[in-house]
Amino acid sequence: MDEFVLAIDVGTTGVRSIFYTIDGKPIVSSYEEFPSQFPQPSWVEQDANLWWNTVCTTIKRCLKSGLSSEYVIGISVTNQRETVVPVDENNHPIRNAIVWQDRRTVPQCDWIHENLTSDTIYSITGLTIDPYFTAPKLLWIKRHDESTFKKAHKFLLVHDFIISKLSGEYVTDRSNASRTMLFDINKSDWSKPLLEKMGIQSEKLPAVKIAGTKIGELTASAAKEIGLKEGTPVVLGGGDQQCAALGVGVVRSGMTKSTTGTGTFILAYSEDVLLDSLKRVLCSCHVVPNAYVIESSIFTTGSALRWFRDNLGYRERTIAEELGVDPYEVLTEGASEVSPGSEGVLHIPHFVGAGAPHWNPHARAIFAGLALGHSRKHLIRAILEGVSYEIRTNLEVMNEIGLSISEVRVTGGATRSNLWMQIQSDILNLPIVLTELEEATALGAAILACKGVGVFSSIPEAAEEMVKPRERLLPTEQNREVYDKAYSRYQMLYSSIKDMSWD
Repeated sequence: MDEFVLAIDVGTTGVRSIFYTIDGKPIVSSYEEFPSQFPQPSWVEQDANLWWNTVCTTIKRCLKSGLSSEYVIGISVTNQRETVVPVDENNHPIRNAIVWQDRRTVPQCDWIHENLTSDTIYSITGLTIDPYFTAPKLLWIKRHDESTFKKAHKFLLVHDFIISKLSGEYVTDRSNASRTMLFDINKSDWSKPLLEKMGIQSEKLPAVKIAGTKIGELTASAAKEIGLKEGTPVVLGGGDQQCAALGVGVVRSGMTKSTTGTGTFILAYSEDVLLDSLKRVLCSCHVVPNAYVIESSIFTTGSALRWFRDNLGYRERTIAEELGVDPYEVLTEGASEVSPGSEGVLHIPHFVGAGAPHWNPHARAIFAGLALGHSRKHLIRAILEGVSYEIRTNLEVMNEIGLSISEVRVTGGATRSNLWMQIQSDILNLPIVLTELEEATALGAAILACKGVGVFSSIPEAAEEMVKPRERLLPTEQNREVYDKAYSRYQMLYSSIKDMSWD
């Protein structure tokens, strides 16, 4: 009988539990959603108890397939980052978790700007000052829910909460800690100066250890709740984006991960802390020991194509329904009929403002260069190319600060389109590598579990064995000049409208 590891992926909208063989093959999985709460329009909260209940539900559903808990040799967790929940001494949540999407903490960010400065925060944490991160959330609780702040035994990230429910241990890893805006990435520990200035006691935070470390065993009570064997090793996991990078094999210099779903998250492997004097990209800890990731977040990429599908794509949706296929297949098939460069049509995909490297909340989406001879197919291809130009913009910043990128490993829904992936290869002038499994985040957690229980001696070794490359797309040389010229026009177009007010 094969041995298995369990990867628990607690995302923003639900939990996916997947059992893998130790060579990286998924055997059985289950997904279940949980709700968010919106006490005010810009507030986003979740009940942490529902995270755990959903974990239990998905694991039990997997076990109904006949998989025996006797052969499960390790458990690890990956998670939505930055979200935080306060718990009491019995590990019970004492208020709803504040989710990474929540924007209530703008005043706290203003306070941090005034009292610590963005240069200080970036030099210590590798992050910009933004409501996205955990520290402003803790300051909000301290200011507006003082009794909870005082009562809290620990402030836990999603990963930490699930790990504590499994093992009884309060532990986080470097990849998650480095997204709190409280962690010194140079010293690999909580920053005493930041904690003191913000009035946050270090004892209220979990201990920080290296991902892939066995930190405990499944308790009797947890074993009863999820249906696995008491004493099953629990291994420290990591943040979802770093685990996704690991899950496609980004474990050495030159390698980069790009996940394109609603938006695009780019993580480039770095052996050192690399900071950008202009703060265009962020630096966080990788789940690989003594390694880092240079991160870029692009807010609107796949959602730009969805916008076309929902608002202008009636014809494509109708054809897809008649053929019984995904509307995106019809959209990209139409785009394939248009020559590279979209015959002069450009698209800037800033529907919700611009993320990295521009960080311009006032930016808006643009279609430019239209003529009467252009069709809806030109618009579709322009979206695919515009997203790729935005990715290239970020990779050029990474090159500028000292990274040499040799290939991009891709994940997310966009990988289902070979046309889009080939466009990315052509525009980036880099190999695009697709792997066999789309659920790279959970695979990253499985890799950490295997390392933690001693199946492999190192995380890179585990990744080399468990990640299976499927296809390698190379740049098309004859498209090089077309895309270089179009990219230059793309940059000029953004520069010409970046300061424009659309209100």
